[in-house]
Amino acid sequence: MSELKKPTATYEQATAIDNARLGKSFKVIAYAGTGKTTTLQMISEAMLERRGMYLAFNKSIAAEAQHKFHRNVDCRTFHSLAFRSVPRGVTDKLRLPRLSPSFIAKEYRLEPITLRRMMGGRYEKYVLMPSRLASLVANAVGYFCSTSSQYPAPRHIQAPNWLHPDDAELLQKHLYPAVERRWLESIDPNHQAGIGHDIYLKLWALSEPNIPADYVLFDEAQDADPLMLGILLKQRNTQVIYVGDAHQQIYAWRGAINAMQQLPLPESRLTTSFRFGPDIAMTANAILGGLNETVPLLGNPDLHSKVVNKPHTKQRDAILCRTNARAMELLLAGLVHGDKVSLQADHVKLNRFVDAASMLKQGRRVTDVPELAWFNSWHDVHEYCETNEGSDIKPLVKLVDDHGTDSLKKALAKITPIGQADYIISTAHKAKGLEWDRVHLEDDYQFKVNERDHKISDEELRLLYVACTRAKVSLNIHHIYDLVQQLKQQMPVSLRKAVG
Repeated sequence: MSELKKPTATYEQATAIDNARLGKSFKVIAYAGTGKTTTLQMISEAMLERRGMYLAFNKSIAAEAQHKFHRNVDCRTFHSLAFRSVPRGVTDKLRLPRLSPSFIAKEYRLEPITLRRMMGGRYEKYVLMPSRLASLVANAVGYFCSTSSQYPAPRHIQAPNWLHPDDAELLQKHLYPAVERRWLESIDPNHQAGIGHDIYLKLWALSEPNIPADYVLFDEAQDADPLMLGILLKQRNTQVIYVGDAHQQIYAWRGAINAMQQLPLPESRLTTSFRFGPDIAMTANAILGGLNETVPLLGNPDLHSKVVNKPHTKQRDAILCRTNARAMELLLAGLVHGDKVSLQADHVKLNRFVDAASMLKQGRRVTDVPELAWFNSWHDVHEYCETNEGSDIKPLVKLVDDHGTDSLKKALAKITPIGQADYIISTAHKAKGLEWDRVHLEDDYQFKVNERDHKISDEELRLLYVACTRAKVSLNIHHIYDLVQQLKQQMPVSLRKAVG
């Protein structure tokens, strides 16, 4: 058998390899579909004699990467590194049952507190019950674990944004002793309560660990939280190569900070897509222009891909929505038509939301679904949906009202496996890192367009950039066509010239 021919490095890939050989930390800004993984393999091949570590966010990506890199590169997650290093007495607690909010409330003797909350443009009195307070305590420990802080503080208690600011501060001071106690119990091997994976990761970070490698390849660096970034920045004798795309940072709500923009390091860029041709690149550049980017994403001139503006057609492999609620609506509609539909949205989250809605409708309390944990009844949820803060769950609430929890549960049970489906419905968040030949964008992305102007947040533009760059052959932008036209008109000169 003849040996497989290794790909020849492009000019941009060769530049990244040369930078790596210098032995100093730097970042590789890799646009969508520009051969990031291949470039990382080439970098590791160029440094065969050195020990490498490829760090990914989840186990499956690390396992897949292990098959792509040579034996001198260890492919791991931060959690697997931490698990090996933290005392067994702590990691053994992963197997113990977790404390429920009601148990914490009882154990810590938390009492109800009356505070002021904003409803319909005015403040009204609201009682925070002990189990809600216990949830705040548990969540504060989780939030502290994602930061670079050395010890829990009142600021780690994330009070609901509808509380009066004075009351939010009061609540933080009041609950802080419970947060401190919860953290100390979490890291105590003798305390018989279960922990999550974030506890031992934080404990490892606090020990100022040395990563056992000469160089680290940190993938999707734009999604790093302050904890992970802090660990890497403290590596004294290890070269760290941060790889990612600042514009694909769509997890800010989970505590991610944009390492690709914030780190003051030398940079290499990968700008030519191997996934799609110039037409799709043009649409992506219109969005990048809205994000104040001046360096263009270049389509592959050897690939023929097209951007279409048509209402829903059967010509699609994937439909990308903004929200789980819209994905669910399309699933229901597809099942009614007799389509074999697969869903790449968050099944677990949707199932939990539907179960929680069912409980609230029966007058029972909910503790394990954050979006509904503050409410005493389904009526309360409806009231909240009419406020600004409640707009994010309004589509899911409407879904429950329109279809009922039973039919939603049945629909979720009828999802076709991905390999056998006519098409896939996904959210843009879940589609990150994936690709399909024919992609259709749905109508629930949030922006406003009139004849002369448009209004859209950076967060929404980043989501659209991720969604548009999943397509290889055909991208249907019918629902965002007017927005794209305006963005094209306002494109910076540097982007306009590049896409000709």
